[in-house]
Amino acid sequence: VKALEKLEFLPKEGEGWSRVIFPEEEEPKSAQPSSSDNIPDVEDLIDESYSKFHEEACRAEIDFYKDPKTGYNVYTEHAHKKRGKCCGSGCRHCPYNHVNVKDKLMRIQQPAFLYEGSTDGDDSGEDVFFDPLDSIPSQSHVKVLFFSGGKDSFLAIRRLVKERRRQASPSFHLILLTTFDAKSRMIAHQEVPIDTVLRQAQHLEIPLLAIPLHRGSGETYLSRIEKGMDAIRKRVPDMQQVSLVFGDLHLDHIRDWREKELSSERHALEYPLWKAPYEDLMEDLEASGIGVTLSAVTKEGLKVGTTFDRSLWKEAVRLGMDGFGEEGEFHSVAEVWAVSREQALGL
Repeated sequence: VKALEKLEFLPKEGEGWSRVIFPEEEEPKSAQPSSSDNIPDVEDLIDESYSKFHEEACRAEIDFYKDPKTGYNVYTEHAHKKRGKCCGSGCRHCPYNHVNVKDKLMRIQQPAFLYEGSTDGDDSGEDVFFDPLDSIPSQSHVKVLFFSGGKDSFLAIRRLVKERRRQASPSFHLILLTTFDAKSRMIAHQEVPIDTVLRQAQHLEIPLLAIPLHRGSGETYLSRIEKGMDAIRKRVPDMQQVSLVFGDLHLDHIRDWREKELSSERHALEYPLWKAPYEDLMEDLEASGIGVTLSAVTKEGLKVGTTFDRSLWKEAVRLGMDGFGEEGEFHSVAEVWAVSREQALGL
């Protein structure tokens, strides 16, 4: 940057360009649940950093604020709104959900749709099970599944498919929501790249909203989720009902936290896999025909890259673990592309 600034023909900062610096990632404060409301990769974003400076600048209707770590000026949301459109640069405080960013996968810093769904299919719509964003009508029931790319959230999709097929007419529409680390572009603790989740959504033909999480930004997990929900409301206005869906299996303290922090009059919470017998889940996973591979391991005895199947389930139990890794012993990635979309979804 310093070398570029020495060029005589470069205009001064603020005349057509400005520094945009993304903060260094900070280590999570804890990897273990505590007695507080904090749970891993949810509330570990809290920190005093650029968020408060940005908020103060916006309240004062100022176009820039100085990043506290780098000293560089950063455009505020106020400045972007004055411009009136997304510039396509992947700015830190873009209020337009990066609609004009070409390489959203690697550049978005705010919630944005990485995939809007498939428009293929015949006139009856039978080839498209879950409608693309632009085809979701007003006054619809929209379910937003918190999707990590692992086996449990995949099994939650299959449960939702079964629920929808029982209805004479489409009873709800589905959107996947994934949070990921803004710097590494990985899903926290899952060790699954965001491009893998995009590949899953494209294969299953389900719209995908991605929410970058900025460690050390001063923003909370809840505020980022609310920004993501705002992005959905912009694309699907006048929703009659919204449900937030989770693939949790049986951890009461996780569900209690969600009920306390996320439940509201604006949306209900659903847990389609809650307390489901592991035998039933394994049978459904086997019926899908997909592959499942361990993407992260926190306990000795298992290895990353190992196939998750019935034998590994039993081995995990023998080693004193939860057979499905619900206590964080291991995480997985669902290789949905191993079979057709129809088989993976159970159509």
